[in-house]
Amino acid sequence: MKYLWINSVLFSVLMITVSSITGIPLQTNKVYSQAVDLIEINSGNQTLDSGLPQFYDCIDEKVDSSKGVEEDTYFEKEPTKHEVKSCYNEVLLGSAQSNDGADANENIEFGGE
Repeated sequence: MKYLWINSVLFSVLMITVSSITGIPLQTNKVYSQAVDLIEINSGNQTLDSGLPQFYDCIDEKVDSSKGVEEDTYFEKEPTKHEVKSCYNEVLLGSAQSNDGADANENIEFGGE
């Protein structure tokens, strides 16, 4: 473990030194991912299999229509806990969440063992 740390530091120092001397920052090859088709969900649970695509569509819609993103730009593309919880309730539990905030602190129990 000690040698790994030393090698990492030496490599970093070498890269910074070479970059400083040449005046050109060294660039490593950048990796760009390609879009791939999603595989079909087949968990053996028909309700879950049909509900997950609807769940993710619901989250996408809520993120697109979310208010207050000017406060934190992270939430322009990422859902809030409330958005995920409301979509879970709407799609997978089949009950719409009330907006009165009464259950704001209630935790969702996800399935599993």
